[in-house]
Amino acid sequence: MKIELKLNGKNGVFELLNDDDNAVGELTFMLKEEQMIINHTGVNPELRGQGLAEKLVLEAVNYARKENLKIIPFCSYVSVYIGKHPEVQDVI
Repeated sequence: MKIELKLNGKNGVFELLNDDDNAVGELTFMLKEEQMIINHTGVNPELRGQGLAEKLVLEAVNYARKENLKIIPFCSYVSVYIGKHPEVQDVI
């Protein structure tokens, strides 16, 4: 599995791709000034429970750090994840 970033203006998505390059998960966001507003994270139901959504969140965190962005988590999964992991609090 690999993760690819796709940007379209101020909208972006981190796509989780399987070995056949088919999208099996995504984390979508909007950029506004110095903020990364994450509005959705999802993984195909048959792949849940494997830590794949976490990998998408960590990819977004790394991107936010690199681009000096602050994350605004409108997605409930991201909000809960950030609350449970103090090591990513610097991007909030």
